[in-house]
Order: sequence, then structure tokens, then C-alpha cells
Amino acid sequence: MTLTDCPESRVGEWRFHLFGIEVRVKFWFWFATLLFCGDRDTRSALIWIAVCFVSILLHEFGHVIAFRLFGSDAHAVLYGFGGLAVPDREIRGTLAQFVVAMAGPIAGFLFTAVLIATGNIFGAQTHIGWHMFLPVISAWPDVTTANVARLQSTYLWYVLLNDLLFVNFFWGLVNLLPVFPLDGGHASRAVFERRDPINGRRTAYLVSAIAGAAAALFGVVQGNLYLILLFGILAATSAQRFEGERRRFAPR
Repeated sequence: MTLTDCPESRVGEWRFHLFGIEVRVKFWFWFATLLFCGDRDTRSALIWIAVCFVSILLHEFGHVIAFRLFGSDAHAVLYGFGGLAVPDREIRGTLAQFVVAMAGPIAGFLFTAVLIATGNIFGAQTHIGWHMFLPVISAWPDVTTANVARLQSTYLWYVLLNDLLFVNFFWGLVNLLPVFPLDGGHASRAVFERRDPINGRRTAYLVSAIAGAAAALFGVVQGNLYLILLFGILAATSAQRFEGERRRFAPR
């Protein structure tokens, strides 16, 4: 078991069904989401928690739908490290595994397009900037003397819009990095195993450990504790998985 594995305990778990899909929400999901609120006021913090819940659920539903397309039912689990789509049975084939891995981020990117179009209809202007080492999208109206009062009255709506853009677009890009257990890590493993059925998984874990360590090192350079902790843990987990695979294939 690694640090990023979903805990088996169901104490404090919230279970429900949505659109015929079983959803399980661990207590630690709410705790982890609250940790990333920062110094927001109460209303903005509640918006952030709701955005994380809806967006991560949408992401996992993308995976679940993809699993079903390839003949395997699945349910969604939200826990301390985000979310998981847990299939009833393992799917085989590089294409199937790659599509399932990409389905979550794609769902978020499609939702991002809807958000941008909706924001533009109501007068928001889209801006592209950089956060950490990836692009980020934001949408705000022009701030002029004439519309300051209107902006103040709709400020929380723009907080909602920008939180949705951040989680669905930026976190979607983060998920594409070839680091386990991110979706990019699963996609890269499918490709490596296709090229080398024996050593492909080991190679994927090695790449994951190196990429995670590089991202953590970038966090050190930037003085970003979030990057250091997140990718430091993911790199250590990947190294643990790599070592497990190495021992599995070691001569006896």
C-alpha cells in the first residue's frame, strides 16, 4: 500500500447514486479540500468546496463513462488525493486504457469551454496567464467606474466562475503529467506496456518518479510548499512502486 492509495475504511463515508453511478465520498476529501481554501472568507470558502466537489465528480464521471464504453461498470470515489473511478473489472488494451485515462481531463476541458462561452455572453473577458509552470485561464469583466457597483454585486458569481475554470482547466493540465496516480501516469503506463509488455510498467513508474521529483524541485526553486509536498509524495510513491516491480522481477 502506498501513500496515495484510497483508504478501505468506510467510516464517515457519504454514499449516493447520481445518473445511475454510485458515488462514495470519504471524510478526508472534505478535509483536504478545506486545506486548500487559503485565507478566503466563509462564502468564498464554501464556493471553493462546492467547486472542488462538482468538478472532481465530473472528472470521475468522465472516467466512469469511458469504462462503460469498454464494457466495464465503475463507481466514483472522492478521497483525500482527489478522486478515483473504480471499475468492476480490469480493461485490457492500450487504446481502452489510454481513452479511459484521458476521459477525465477531457470532461473538464469540455466544461471549461462551456464556462468560457457562458462568461463571454455575460460580459466576462477571458485571460490566459501562468501558474506554477502551466497556463491558467481566468475570466473577469472590465473594471470601469461605470460597472464597479455591478461587479461588487456579482463578485461571488465571478469567484464561482474562476474557481471552476481553475479546477477544470489547470488541474486538468496537472493531471496530464506522467506522474502516478495522475491520469497522465496511467496513460503513459498504457503506452509503455504496449511497447514493452515485460518492463513497460517499471519504466512508467521510473518516469513518474523522475517527473514528480522534477516538479518538486521546481517547487523548491519557486518556494512553493504545495508543489513540494504534492509532487514529493507522488515521486516517493512512484519510487516505491518501481521498487516493488523491480523486486517482483528479480531473480530468485
